Amino acid sequence: MSCARGLSARLYGYLQTYIRIDCLATPQELKKIERAQIFGGRQQWWEFAVTLCPMWVAPNLITLVGLIGNLVTVLVLSSFSYSATGPAPSWAYIQAALGLFIYQTLDAIDGKQARRTGSSSPLGELFDHGCDSLTQVFVTLNVCYAMSLGTMNSCVLIVSVISVVMFYCAHWSTYCTGQLRFSRFDVTEAQMSVISVLLFTALFGNAAWGIQILGYELKFFVVYLSFAISFYQIYGYIHVIFSGGVGKNGSTIAGTSHITLFCLCFGAVGAKATNRLVIAHMAKSELRLWDWIYIGPFLMMLNQYYDTYFDEYTLLIFVTVYCYVSLLTYCVVVCRQFCEFLNIYILMLR
Repeated sequence: MSCARGLSARLYGYLQTYIRIDCLATPQELKKIERAQIFGGRQQWWEFAVTLCPMWVAPNLITLVGLIGNLVTVLVLSSFSYSATGPAPSWAYIQAALGLFIYQTLDAIDGKQARRTGSSSPLGELFDHGCDSLTQVFVTLNVCYAMSLGTMNSCVLIVSVISVVMFYCAHWSTYCTGQLRFSRFDVTEAQMSVISVLLFTALFGNAAWGIQILGYELKFFVVYLSFAISFYQIYGYIHVIFSGGVGKNGSTIAGTSHITLFCLCFGAVGAKATNRLVIAHMAKSELRLWDWIYIGPFLMMLNQYYDTYFDEYTLLIFVTVYCYVSLLTYCVVVCRQFCEFLNIYILMLR
């Protein structure tokens, strides 16, 4: 009995050490975050939509509802086209388009609700960007399902990687300059484009993306146009980072039918890396380069390189679970720390 208690105490000690090293913000970061300023824009639809929200609804709850809605849509579509190669019913694409529109609206009004209720806080900004980091993975997968990009060699993986890189570079630019910059074609326009793709597929079916134009499929033109726009955006972010960053802060498994699980796994890695970057920007502090979530991809790389006896699919499942446990643990611990330091609730108003 005493041996079991000793083992439990030791495991608890390891957990506390992990949380202290990997999750907790430093006292200096918390003090700077407390002084962080929150900015927002104005749009007629969003101004109207926020008036429909009761005053007792917490802004972070609005964001969370939108995230859950998007998660449901990707689960529905993946149940019909897990490998992004087959069709789904029209209603599945319509619900995905509706889910994204609702998320876009809720994501835009959470800050307005915070100002209405006098509950604006740095936690709200982090919670918003944290949900965005997960949503961009879900939205990317929905596009891949709609256009059956799994039929194009490694296209789903490439699209997912570009999406994560764009999101990270946007916040990297913010970290360097102290400003989150928007271009004429940015997040809102990209989301409306995705909604258009989903509705087009709902009306005409997946086969419409295979229509031949000048000897190439229609989806070929859409994908490469998206690549061109994405690389232009990434170039803009990188240019700002290296020339204008003088602000306040001084594998084989990917080509198989398990591409959805693979993208979800690396989406979690990108989400946690982005959340760390957001906190570093808000706290105007040095960015921590190492994160324990990187152990997951590192294990997969070693398994590939040394051709070990571990089954790739089993390892992918294990790594995906590990990455999401790491991400969710980080999010929960950071949110609790913010709430205690700022004396606020995360999903309720005081």
